[in-house]
Amino acid sequence: MERNAAVMKQTESTEERRGSKRFRLRLAVVFSWRDTRGIVQSSEGLSCDISSRGIYVRTKLAPPVGTAVEMNVFLPEPAYDIRAAEIHAKGQVTRIDQGTLAQMCGFAAMNRTVLIRESIEHVLEGDNGAERGSRVA
Repeated sequence: MERNAAVMKQTESTEERRGSKRFRLRLAVVFSWRDTRGIVQSSEGLSCDISSRGIYVRTKLAPPVGTAVEMNVFLPEPAYDIRAAEIHAKGQVTRIDQGTLAQMCGFAAMNRTVLIRESIEHVLEGDNGAERGSRVA
């Protein structure tokens, strides 16, 4: 329990500037966007902080600023018998922090929609094929 509380520690100055609680969570993120030719591109990374209104992702390949992006953030598997869940968000890239040649970069995205849903892996395994979720923001 203490570990979870430490991981979810919120930064007060960040909350004051952005108007929503942001949590330092290191979670796997898979994201996709359309390039200037309309071709779907995708990559993966790790979240650094997350809120209902936005996310910051460290990655090797970031979408350009202003680009619409779709993201799946994978929540840790619960310790008891409950299916894994993920956060599915659609948003727009607002900032890129570019690293040097071989380093990771990062991007910030502002969410337009956020949905917490059963992990896609479980849906594909064939329970009933239905996607269940609840809208967050």
